[in-house]
Amino acid sequence: MREALGADPPGLLERLRAGEPRAFEELVTAYQHRVFGVALRMLGSRAEAEEIAQEVFLRAYRALADFRGDARLGTWLYGIASRLCLNRLASPDRRVARGDAALADVPAATPDAAAAAERAELDAALRAAIAGLPEDRRLVLVLRDVEGLSYEEIAEALALDPGTVRSRLHRARLQLKEKLERFA
Repeated sequence: MREALGADPPGLLERLRAGEPRAFEELVTAYQHRVFGVALRMLGSRAEAEEIAQEVFLRAYRALADFRGDARLGTWLYGIASRLCLNRLASPDRRVARGDAALADVPAATPDAAAAAERAELDAALRAAIAGLPEDRRLVLVLRDVEGLSYEEIAEALALDPGTVRSRLHRARLQLKEKLERFA
């Protein structure tokens, strides 16, 4: 799990609004991996995740003047990424690359081949279980348990009530528990 979003760097929003090119580079550098990670976990395709990540920053650049600053920049970017991913998932002409690894493997540091094989099986089952969740639950789960956002940040990014976020997360975790019971 990643560290929760911190406060925006002082003055970054003002520098972005002033059109300072270095400020936008800082924004992209600070959030590109997180935005890409959310897109990859939602869509399961590196190519689609790259497209979505580019589109997020393009839309953010175009909408900077309209950004009120009520939320953190990261929360705003997650909101844009989430909507784009959900729209892509709902698209009837979506091309899915089945050969692409949906969730990046985290290599296990075990010298024991049997333990490594068991870990790989568990990782694959976890990726499949997450990919099998309904999009709304998967998105909340990824934002909370993988990206480390607070309930309030998720609610803000997705324009949901915090109670709805908690409910979806609870249901997602129950579904994962059911799907992964054989590994307990």
